[in-house]
Amino acid sequence: MSSIPATPPHGASTSAQHHIKCTQKQERARKNHVKRPATQPIQWENSTAARLAALPEDHTYTCSPAQWLQAIRDYIDISHRRADFQDTFDKVCEALSYAFNPDTGTLRITWSALAQLATTSISSVQRCLRLLKEHQLLTVIASGRSAAMAPQRQEKKNLAPVYGLTVPTPPSATPDADESFYDENGYLFITDCPSPLRDEKISYYRAIREGLFDQFCKQRYALYAYSHQGALEKKRQGLQDSYPTLKAKQQAITHLVRVLQHHCFDLRSLSATAITGVVQPFFEAGWTVRDVLYALEYRADNSAYNTRGAAGMRSVKKWLTLRMDAWVREESILESRTAVENRQYQESHSSSGALLTQKPSKKVAGPSVEVKRRIKVALLGEARAKHQYPELFS
Repeated sequence: MSSIPATPPHGASTSAQHHIKCTQKQERARKNHVKRPATQPIQWENSTAARLAALPEDHTYTCSPAQWLQAIRDYIDISHRRADFQDTFDKVCEALSYAFNPDTGTLRITWSALAQLATTSISSVQRCLRLLKEHQLLTVIASGRSAAMAPQRQEKKNLAPVYGLTVPTPPSATPDADESFYDENGYLFITDCPSPLRDEKISYYRAIREGLFDQFCKQRYALYAYSHQGALEKKRQGLQDSYPTLKAKQQAITHLVRVLQHHCFDLRSLSATAITGVVQPFFEAGWTVRDVLYALEYRADNSAYNTRGAAGMRSVKKWLTLRMDAWVREESILESRTAVENRQYQESHSSSGALLTQKPSKKVAGPSVEVKRRIKVALLGEARAKHQYPELFS
């Protein structure tokens, strides 16, 4: 098939130039045409498969027209175009955002309806849509179709084209802080840990023999987190006052260690036994997981460490031991952060309650007898007031 020249040759006739322009339009329309499958119902265009097939690479659908308009301002520069085209382009984008249906996540509108909303011509609408498609901010999920082109098994009706609003996918954040391990729902990712279902499981003896003990510990944590992820989110977890058996208490301590690993990324390379040997006295002293996490980042005088996490330490276990020993004075564990906050709260409320009890209450004096008598006389009359309220006239 011969290629179509981009521009008409010099000296060509008017009919030849018109034929070349029409052919270019047909080629462009054929390239962007998305045909509905003949064997599928009309609701195919609302399916997830149709939307995923039309989604450009490194882009995602958005249900926020405001976000889409902001992406247009950020990624499309039309400052070099004519002022009337800039105004028309803004009107067309506003009309598209107005026609967007948040229930389906798509917009269904014809060129003529879009031109009527934007108060412009259909050719201007075509130029604006072509610019949006070139920048991959508007995708065609299903092209329009007339009733004459409908298959035999489908309803004979005109169908408007279906579009989707797309924005570039934001780059993933670098894991330089603990906040980067949270997803949009507030749950922690099991980052840098092997999948308990896909990856090869490493045995203890193989980990010792091949030097894969860090990976073995991360895998053990991942296995526990896979089945207990819902119980690992709360930081205010601690030991109960008593347990029926020693095994039940040990299981509770192991669970607190797993919660600690869930919120502290550096501790996932250690075994639960190693962490238990360091933090068990603190849990038995009434500390919670929140208090241990606070002790790993702050000193006993509430001053923060210069470094965050175990970065730069040769041994993670040594880092854990040094940070927790900073909260021990003369072989006794200091009060936890939660205990100090509770004590301060009780003291503040007790002092405010004492001030309220010491403050003399003001006795509100009612109206005088003379005032009451005048009111009753005005309401009931003098004779009736004397009969009903003789105490006011004594």
